Amino acid sequence: MIEKLIEAAVRNRLLVLIVTAMITLSGVWALSSTPVDAIPDLSDVQVIVLTDHPGQAPQVVEDQVTYPLTTALLAVPKAKNVRGYSFFGVSMVYVIFDDGTDMYWARSRVLESLNAAQRRLPPGVTPQLGPDATGVGWVFQYTLSDFGPRARALRAALDTNQDGTVAADELPAAEGEDGRYTDGQLDGLIDEPARLLQAFDRDGAPGISTAELQTAANFKGLDLSELRAAQDWYLRFELMSVEGVSEVASVGGFVRQYQVVVDPERLRTFGVPLSTVKRAIQRSNRDVGGRLIEMGETEYMIRGRGYLKSVADLQQVPVGVDKETHVPILLSQIARVQIGPEIRRGIAEMNGEGEVVSGIIVMRSGANALAVIERVKARLKALTSGLPAGVEVHVSYDRSGLIERAIDTLQDKLLEEMLVVALICIVFLLHVRSALVAIVTLPVGILMAFLIMRLLGISANIMSLGGIAIAVGAMIDAAIVMIENAHKHLDRKSTRLNSS
Repeated sequence: MIEKLIEAAVRNRLLVLIVTAMITLSGVWALSSTPVDAIPDLSDVQVIVLTDHPGQAPQVVEDQVTYPLTTALLAVPKAKNVRGYSFFGVSMVYVIFDDGTDMYWARSRVLESLNAAQRRLPPGVTPQLGPDATGVGWVFQYTLSDFGPRARALRAALDTNQDGTVAADELPAAEGEDGRYTDGQLDGLIDEPARLLQAFDRDGAPGISTAELQTAANFKGLDLSELRAAQDWYLRFELMSVEGVSEVASVGGFVRQYQVVVDPERLRTFGVPLSTVKRAIQRSNRDVGGRLIEMGETEYMIRGRGYLKSVADLQQVPVGVDKETHVPILLSQIARVQIGPEIRRGIAEMNGEGEVVSGIIVMRSGANALAVIERVKARLKALTSGLPAGVEVHVSYDRSGLIERAIDTLQDKLLEEMLVVALICIVFLLHVRSALVAIVTLPVGILMAFLIMRLLGISANIMSLGGIAIAVGAMIDAAIVMIENAHKHLDRKSTRLNSS
């Protein structure tokens, strides 16, 4: 069989070259389009259902939320396992599907079952699907910190009259072009000048100007709620639109909210129950649409605008009427209205220097990790100029470095092995054309491997690239053996011809 295959290849050289060229081009396409990651994704096809039931004990969550959902999701097609977990105020249900099931087909089937199970849940409890990601989707993480501590050190170094404020005449003369400070000057003023440039250089010009340095020196700092607001309402939405990003999870800081702290004694004095206060706030925070009226051949839309926009608006919400004076009872008379942080159950800290706010980029299932990370870094760099002055952006985790090192290792080893094989063939066989056989065989074989990986949906990761690197050694051994064997046969044939 092998002898006939070799004979057919020798007789049809042009056809062999055409097939090799087609395989090489297909391999190049596969090499450029195969998803690249650092570690293989061996996780099951799963869909996570997350349900919030605030303030309820785990047993109540189990009985009212987790059990109804798990029993309804058992009937989902191709689901081989359903696991439910109940925590304080949170229910999580994992639906594990058979291998090979399409992720988005599975999500649509789960969503259909959730629509049917909704009527069995308590009022106001709505389950939602988790991100379309896997356990290895955490590919990038950035951190937002406050320049305030460095501003205090910079202010202490520049404030010569010790009045707590740095004036323009207290700043050193700028030695750079266009009145900007050089890197050497900034090194003498503050540690890590790059953070100063990142937090206050908003005009895009190289270096930092006198006005920007004065702003940095007089910067009073940002609290954690302001950092979290910048993450939730600016960076998160912009990064969610990046191709391949499934979720941007926010960690740390304080989530600001309006808080109504009710005084029980005043409630009893005015005779207003707590449920009435809750309904009054809900009714007061909405717009109401009316009909149209025509005046002077012009139509006017009628609507009542009632959205609450400040603490003062909340304080003016009527919650009842005084039975004696018939005067409205306002919310400010029975409660204290304030802006405060939401209760949190964890913090984010960086290098032991204090609390920070962090954003975690979760990659969509099946996406190219290296390409997603590059797009996220490019968008994050473009968004930095829109952040409030004094916000520092740090990269806490970046998987692209590990991916690039794995690819570079394979490239280096492939080049080394090709050179060694060529040198061995030339030295021991004294034949340059024989060395070309091994040199050409290696890259074509690797391209064929990438083509098969692309067709099977296997990503290029440490495991697959390591397997290719090991297989290259076996290919080299086979190539050398075949070349040496061919030379021996040619020598024997030549000896017989000479003897005859």
